Amino acid sequence: MPGTPGKNATFRVEFDLAMLAEDADHSTPKARAVLREAVSELDRKGIPAIRLKACEDPGRDGTHLSGCAKTYLPPPVGEWGMVFQLRLDDKRRPFLACLAFGIRHPTRSWQPSVYEVADRRLRGSPSGEHRA
Repeated sequence: MPGTPGKNATFRVEFDLAMLAEDADHSTPKARAVLREAVSELDRKGIPAIRLKACEDPGRDGTHLSGCAKTYLPPPVGEWGMVFQLRLDDKRRPFLACLAFGIRHPTRSWQPSVYEVADRRLRGSPSGEHRA
């Protein structure tokens, strides 16, 4: 299909530094190391399409991330992840905006998943809002 990226396509990734700092603040030292490494790599090289998976909508946790993609960190199936939304820059070139970084499936009831954080940010809720 013309215009459809192949499995060898790579997408440019853009990060909101304030959101990354917030996500890092809510992470363990090990998770912060994974985040630093991922941001460094994705900022330099972008992300290969083969490392992206479509987010379920609705997700099993009730999140709504229609049209979003996720990746697991560290690859291929690490316990952390990033959620991205496809956007267009001012020259109408596509890129992936990182919506959230965090643990994919937390074991503590008070800790939100990366999918819950991304869902809140998409809906305009305070991104730092965590369950008590």
